[in-house]
Formats: sequence, structure tokens, C-alpha cells
Amino acid sequence: MQSFFSPRATEIAHKTTMNALNRVLRGALVAVCITTAAISSAASSKAEKTDELVGLHDLKTAVAIGNYYLKQRTLITVREELMRLGKDQNLGPDWNPSNSYWTQAEVAMVRAAMKQVRQQFSNLEWLSEEWGQLDEREFTEAEVERLLAHFKTPYGRKQLMLVDHGVALHVQGALTFTDKLVYEVPGAEEDRNRMQAVFNDEDRDMRYNIDDSPEGTRFVMSPLGRRYFVNAMLNVAGMISRRIDETAASLPQTVKSLSDQALPAVQAFLRSRPEG
Repeated sequence: MQSFFSPRATEIAHKTTMNALNRVLRGALVAVCITTAAISSAASSKAEKTDELVGLHDLKTAVAIGNYYLKQRTLITVREELMRLGKDQNLGPDWNPSNSYWTQAEVAMVRAAMKQVRQQFSNLEWLSEEWGQLDEREFTEAEVERLLAHFKTPYGRKQLMLVDHGVALHVQGALTFTDKLVYEVPGAEEDRNRMQAVFNDEDRDMRYNIDDSPEGTRFVMSPLGRRYFVNAMLNVAGMISRRIDETAASLPQTVKSLSDQALPAVQAFLRSRPEG
């Protein structure tokens, strides 16, 4: 008969204890995983709702205003760079904006620079993330659900356009009151016309009769409605204005890095001269 303290008995007891501990640990691990998944699911749920809320907005007017201003700055910066190229390479007085080869160089550089402007500003991918984070901080999940439900109603969609138009007005005001926006820059006419058309269309489409929508009026006057309008019109407009300023400030370096786009036109210009 084996002793209780024999090696065989000790080995069996050790294995039994380890098996029991493993079962306990596996159970605890499963519980932790389930809890973590539940927390993650809840967080994802709110994040998805705030993303959906941001996605309901259409800031095409604010983008058109920003694009118009950035097109102006791009044209001015490209022309300054072409003047510098002319001086550095001794191209002479014929190298000027009225010369067809200058025009070719300008078109090529502006096209390349505006492609980068669209990546930095116009696509608004950067704003979706910032705005979503802002809404997550400022509003509870229940409030986000209320906002989603309201803005999907007919009058809620009109009020959504009001918010978007308000953002555009703040962006335009920031550019106008600081004398940044100039309305007569040759080459930016198409962008100006597009901006004005988008602005006028939105101004027309957002209008509605408040007497037909008492629930819409109640929403605007509610604490949640007021907070959302102010949050969007001021904070989001501020985000857009800062991005416009940052993009404009980077244009000199951007344009300088694209100076090789002008080389074919410069070489053609040199060949066209009698001494070329």
C-alpha cells in the first residue's frame, strides 16, 4: 500500500491541483475577455454613431470657400516662383505672364499644387476624425442617438443644412475680415463662380417654414439643440479655418518643391529665343 506522501501520490496530487488551477485561470480569462469585448463593443457602438452623425453633414460650401482661397494663394505663389526662376536663369523680360510658355509652366505647377491642396484640405478626411472625436467628448451616446433620429427627419435635414451653412459663413467671415480673401485674382474665376453657385444653392435649399415644424423649433431651442449648433458652427468652423491657414502657409514650400513641373516650358522658351 502506497504512503500518502509517496512520490506517486505527490505527483497525482500535484497534477490534480494544477488541473484545477488551469480550469480556474481559463474561466477567469474567458470572463475577462467577455468583459473586454463588451466594453469594446459599447465603445465601438458610440464611435460608429458619432461617425454616422458626422457623415450626415455636407460641408461642400465651406470646402468651396476654402478651395477658392487656396486657389488664389496657389496662383500668387506659383507666379512668384516663376518670377524667381526667370531671374535665377536669366530668362529676360520676355519671361512674363503674357508669354505662352510662362502660361504652360503656370498651368502645370498650379495643377500639381492643387492636387496636394485637395489631399491636405479638400477631401475632409482629416475633419471627419477630428469632428468625430469632438462629438464623442461633447455628447453622450443617448444624445448622439437623439441627434441622429432628429436629423433624419425632413425638417431635421433642413436644420442640418442650416448648420452646414453656418459653418461656411464662419469660414468665409474668418477669411474676409482678415483681408485674406481677394475677389479679383486672374485664374481663379472658375473657383469663384463654383463657390458662389454652391453657396446660393445651399442658401435656397436650407430654407423652410418654421410654423410647419413645431418639433424642429423645439429642437433648436432645446439645450441639446443649442449645444449642437454652437459646437458645430464655432468649433468645426475653427477646425476648418485652421486647416486652411496651415495649408496656405505650406504653399511656398510645396510650390518650390514642384518647380520641376515648369522645366519643359522653360526649356521650350529657351529654344524659342533667337539665341536659343
